[in-house]
Amino acid sequence: MSDAAELTILVLEDQGLVRAGMRELIRIAQPAAHIEEASSYDDAIALLGTKRFDLAFLDFTLKSEKTGLDVLKYLREQNLETRAIMLSARADRPLVLECIQAGACGYIPKDTDHEGIFQRALDTVFQGGIFVPVTAMARDGMHTPPVTPLPSVPAAELGVTGRCAEVLYYLCQGLPNKTIANKMQVEEGTIRKDYVPKLFRIFQVTRRTELLVEVSRRGVIIPPLPH
Repeated sequence: MSDAAELTILVLEDQGLVRAGMRELIRIAQPAAHIEEASSYDDAIALLGTKRFDLAFLDFTLKSEKTGLDVLKYLREQNLETRAIMLSARADRPLVLECIQAGACGYIPKDTDHEGIFQRALDTVFQGGIFVPVTAMARDGMHTPPVTPLPSVPAAELGVTGRCAEVLYYLCQGLPNKTIANKMQVEEGTIRKDYVPKLFRIFQVTRRTELLVEVSRRGVIIPPLPH
């Protein structure tokens, strides 16, 4: 991610007051960031076509046929390296996992009861981590989270280093194996058969969505790649 002074952020929210509140919360966490605002799918797509954004906070529900999820899908189809965080009044596990599967690197419920949790969510994504609500942390077949979120831990402390850490960084941006392979200048099979299974073993999961939820649950911080 860019330095704070260079951080560019897109906020997509169709309610003006909510958008203004988001802007102020972001300014508290990142005073030097440059923030662009959009109130619709079309506005967001237009902005994404004119400049590079490090982060995009996308409201899931918009007053149109298109949703924030459609913007997320556009980001991934275009292979844009914008970290997308979904915002929604809903926090049910299936919807959260759908967004993570589509390439979101975070999901923040808008109706959280504690402002401190919302601020912690922002701090997490600004540090390069993934934030998902506790409602999404239960494994399949379980109705409540098995544990509470853990304190932040560098990926290296879990044995995720070198090129494996690079793959995790790209996975947490929602990029597919083929795109990751192109960026790392290796065969797609190397990503699929070597690095991804190794990450699954480290985090004791079997799917990408589970991997990202586990990254969030453990508070893992993925260092940005050197430019």
